[in-house]
Amino acid sequence: MPKVILISGGSDGLGKAIAKKLAPNNQVVILSHNREKLEAVGRELNCDFVEAELTDYSSLESAVKQVIAKHQTIDVLINNAGIWMEGMLDDNEPNKIKELIDVNTTGTIFLTKAVLPGMRTRKSGQIINIISQDGLCAKKDRSVYHASKWAITGFTKCLQEDLVDENIKVTGVYPGLLKTNLFEKSGVKRDLTDALDPAEVALFIETVINLSTSTHIPEFSIKNKQITPTNMDNTTTPTIDLNIDPNMIAAQDDSPQAAPAGDTPVTAPTAPVQNPSVIDITPGSTDAFPSTPVSTHIDTAPLAEPKTMDITPPQTAPLQTPPMTAPVTSPDSIAHLADVTPEPSPEPAPLATPSPSVMPSLEETPPQTPPSVPFSPNPTPVESSPVEPTSPLATQSSPLAEDPDLVKLIK
Repeated sequence: MPKVILISGGSDGLGKAIAKKLAPNNQVVILSHNREKLEAVGRELNCDFVEAELTDYSSLESAVKQVIAKHQTIDVLINNAGIWMEGMLDDNEPNKIKELIDVNTTGTIFLTKAVLPGMRTRKSGQIINIISQDGLCAKKDRSVYHASKWAITGFTKCLQEDLVDENIKVTGVYPGLLKTNLFEKSGVKRDLTDALDPAEVALFIETVINLSTSTHIPEFSIKNKQITPTNMDNTTTPTIDLNIDPNMIAAQDDSPQAAPAGDTPVTAPTAPVQNPSVIDITPGSTDAFPSTPVSTHIDTAPLAEPKTMDITPPQTAPLQTPPMTAPVTSPDSIAHLADVTPEPSPEPAPLATPSPSVMPSLEETPPQTPPSVPFSPNPTPVESSPVEPTSPLATQSSPLAEDPDLVKLIK
């Protein structure tokens, strides 16, 4: 279906190439401030035209109303008009700087503002802004020109966000060096041998316009691959890209891995320690220097899985105790320390004569002589239940009190 297409700067350069490509199948209207040139190109391309001053909003608003009155709508707006400037900032004349900003930046914004209300009313439309590679990168001696183009890059991206829900598509086009008279009109000479043919850009714009309503190309760059750094469209300055490569910020394999606080237990190195100069101050330690020294090396290799630090105090060797006076045959023959019969004193102290009230009568209690038990340095364990060692006086009868021979000695 034919569309009504308004092209600013359509009487020359890239604008004229686009009009030539689209005119056979659409209603093309070219806009410029030079009426004489508009009439000539209109006759050549068999398209309509409208005169307006791009830096004057009232003039642009009047021109848009004329197009809508004659063709009922504007389906596509192509902002193409622009002028060139180069050189250091302090070498550019203030009036020339203002003119460039008014045409390249303000004119694009003004014409879009004049066309946009009709598109929003219909909930359909397409805006194509012809910017430049200079709206993506920075190059020497073009500060003012770059400023005008970078402004339209930002303007385009913001419009895409503003109009995304109103079925109005916005596309930014970033062509490289073109075979046009853009530089010649500014009094600048450029080698255009390897420059891009404007017809190539026009072909792509025709494709974008004819896409289905559900398909949108927000931006595209196009340039001749034969361009060398010696001419205007050099590529020595890289295009600004705010996308961050995740591989540049990923942790390297040989970097220490830090665990978030509170999530992973603190890990301890498992390798044996090797520093002999560290003194073991653990309570109970018997060596001034540990047999297994402590290492100050920290293993920074990433762990396969976290390990919990063992904070159990080191096991120390038990203190040496003096040997027992009574020899023991073997550990297996002793069930308990209480089973060992204490060794009697070699010369027991004389016992005092018991009082008559305490000493049992010989008539009432017949003398009971206990069987003689030979002394053995290795006593045999008693099989009966263990009895806590007590004083010999605590037994049921004292052999010393009942032995007649001992009684005679006491007397």
